[in-house]
Amino acid sequence: MKDSVSISIDYIITFNSSHQALKAESKLKKAALIPKLITSPRAISSQCGFCIALENCGWPDMASQLEQLNVEYTHFYTRQLIDGVKHYEKQD
Repeated sequence: MKDSVSISIDYIITFNSSHQALKAESKLKKAALIPKLITSPRAISSQCGFCIALENCGWPDMASQLEQLNVEYTHFYTRQLIDGVKHYEKQD
């Protein structure tokens, strides 16, 4: 028998304004996630300068989850650590 494999992904979500970022943080907390409001990484440009990091998130279809929660965002990225360097890949 094979063990069930759970997929965990790090996401970074960007916003047009800090107000949207704070509102999204609240909605994601209510959805039983642990969002971290952080300054936007240099590799990602964000209009408001803030973004939300969701580490080890078990939501493989982030776009549909954000839509269901009515979270307004500009982009979302996956984040991987490769040889000690964080790499970001735009998903939308």
